[in-house]
Amino acid sequence: MVNPVRIAFIGAGIMGRHHLAVAERNPEIEIAGVAEFSPETREKLAARGIATFADHREMLAAVKPEGVVISTPNAYHAPAAIDCIEAGAVPLIEKPVADTLEAGLKLRAALAGTDLPALVGHHRRHNPIIAAAAAHVRGGGLGRVLALNGMWLRRKPDEYFKEAWKMNPALGGGTLLINAIHDFDSLRAICGEIESVQAMTSSASRGFAVEDTAAIIMRFESGALGTFTISDNVVAPWCWEMTSQEDPRFAWQPEDCYVICGTEGSLAVPTLETWTNTPNGGRDATFIRRKLYHVAAESMELQMAHFVRVIRREEAPLVTVDSALGTLAATLAVPVSAQRGTAVTIAELLA
Repeated sequence: MVNPVRIAFIGAGIMGRHHLAVAERNPEIEIAGVAEFSPETREKLAARGIATFADHREMLAAVKPEGVVISTPNAYHAPAAIDCIEAGAVPLIEKPVADTLEAGLKLRAALAGTDLPALVGHHRRHNPIIAAAAAHVRGGGLGRVLALNGMWLRRKPDEYFKEAWKMNPALGGGTLLINAIHDFDSLRAICGEIESVQAMTSSASRGFAVEDTAAIIMRFESGALGTFTISDNVVAPWCWEMTSQEDPRFAWQPEDCYVICGTEGSLAVPTLETWTNTPNGGRDATFIRRKLYHVAAESMELQMAHFVRVIRREEAPLVTVDSALGTLAATLAVPVSAQRGTAVTIAELLA
């Protein structure tokens, strides 16, 4: 019998506790310890028999985990990951991989000097819906993709902002790095690399230092053009969380958040409805409406199981630091473009 993998956790906020609960349900994982700054949270975890630490470096030295899940505020992702790498532990870094490209590139450099793998927590890549959509598009099911539209539109309650970092751009707050980065990664997974971004942003509705709304135009390396609209202060259901049934905390609405259109057909996500018609169909062409097949599964559990195999060197990371840097660059191109008033290429930001 293979021994369980010893995994520690840095950060026990909402996402950290979610990761911890997923790990506790996996019989191939032993919880080595949790580092968390909140004394109240540490006390609750200690009462359950979990070793807790106020400082993650102290934890790394004391428990010597094989892997570490990092779920801190965004600005601490890359520094904590570098600490894990220096301690010889494989990191699972919650998205974004870093809050700035400079921090992300430092992480990439630290990783390059080792033989350690690292997994970035863009968990939607593990969702069978995204996998089915990507396979259909890349298999030519839509012909040549020319146009796409994405949305993330819902209202966050006031209590969401009790964590001050979510309103602080210096700590990676704002709906772009918290929410839109997931969608940029999903669209990259389905449609390929993004070449450039042009955007406008607004913080008018709440008046925070971070944006609450953005309108974005994307050009993909394939030549496809896309739009993406995001706002976290509108009454609307058109976002992944409310349409995909991925997270039971959100009421499900049978809607879509992405529409991808090609020369031979179109695809809606997450319903996975496809639309085709007769070749060279005109205005009166007959449309054929189908649904792609997929078997539903919990993406966070699939990601954690994959992380175990990454630690054991049985699989390469599905989302590497390099790939995550592409998603981060596309997301950070939005405020840069909004400030300049011009399109921004991803290659420029990663140069």
